[in-house]
Amino acid sequence: MGKDFEIERGYAETEELINKIDKLEQKLLWYKSFFDNATDAVFIVQPDAWDVLDANDYAATLLGIPKNELVGAAMPQFRRIFKLLKKSSSPVVLSELSIDTPNNPNLMVEVSARFFRHYDTDLIYAIARDVSEQHALTDKMVQADKLVLLGQLSAGVAHEIRNPLAAINLNLQLMKRNLGEENKNYNYIKNAISGAERISRIVELTLNFSRPAVPRVERLNVNKIIPSALDMVKPVIKRKDIEIRVELDDNLPDTAADAKQIQQVFINLLTNASDAIKDKGTITISTYVEMGIKASETNYVITSVKDTGCGIQAEDLQKIFNPFFTRKTEGTGLGLPITQRILHQHNGVIDVESNLNEGTCFYVKLPIL
Repeated sequence: MGKDFEIERGYAETEELINKIDKLEQKLLWYKSFFDNATDAVFIVQPDAWDVLDANDYAATLLGIPKNELVGAAMPQFRRIFKLLKKSSSPVVLSELSIDTPNNPNLMVEVSARFFRHYDTDLIYAIARDVSEQHALTDKMVQADKLVLLGQLSAGVAHEIRNPLAAINLNLQLMKRNLGEENKNYNYIKNAISGAERISRIVELTLNFSRPAVPRVERLNVNKIIPSALDMVKPVIKRKDIEIRVELDDNLPDTAADAKQIQQVFINLLTNASDAIKDKGTITISTYVEMGIKASETNYVITSVKDTGCGIQAEDLQKIFNPFFTRKTEGTGLGLPITQRILHQHNGVIDVESNLNEGTCFYVKLPIL
């Protein structure tokens, strides 16, 4: 009887223990689900070796690394977080880390980290979120401030240059007229006049850039602007063996724009396309519609200007809209900045794709009425 009672009590205790283990496992899975499904990346890192002991699913997604490869991988970037935690009087530190990943070589994350004790070891518990877009936006704001200042400074310099330049040009023209073509100094004077006229063009472009005209917006069909823009650049294009292809959407909807300013945009892009082609090539100008995927997204009239020229170097793509940036010996570096500013005034966008030694395509996007 006593043995049976002991056995029954043993069964009961075992069953109770099993129930407790089940509840613990359920709690463990419950907390593990919080860890795995967190909307920020979570890392547990071992100091000194900097190995990732564990990470949630989003951490693997953020870094573009399979989770089974991420766990166990070394992340020495956390060395700086470790030093901050050691120095800080606060239990939690907030910092930023730059991490190179297969999908994003310039990933910037904001990290909130603390130590936690696991048995006899201090481990780093870190929560990270992607702040790359915020950094890019900040960089654009800083660049915009620089451009405003540059425009103000350039306008002042241009004003100071304009009057003495006009006097120089006038005197050179008089000397040219008085000397005659037979004079040995005639060609020197002619070259000097050409240089003065180029400076004058740069001054006028600078003043136009610093004092943008207010667009006179009206209902406009982009297809009607393209022929006149092509006529304007024909003298430039005819210098080379360039084929012009025009592919226009006959059912293109209207947009709201200043016809003269949009014509200037196309002239700038067509001139650049011609300059990019060394001897022989093709320029294709096309129009079509791009509809937004979501109801909140803008629908655009697209005009693409594509050339088979030399292309743009990858490191230059981020600079081409900066004022005065150019790789052309005779360029001013103001054509694309003016083009971009005109489109921004029309709530439009300009995008570019380019492959070195293959060609470049600019996309002018204007909202559909």
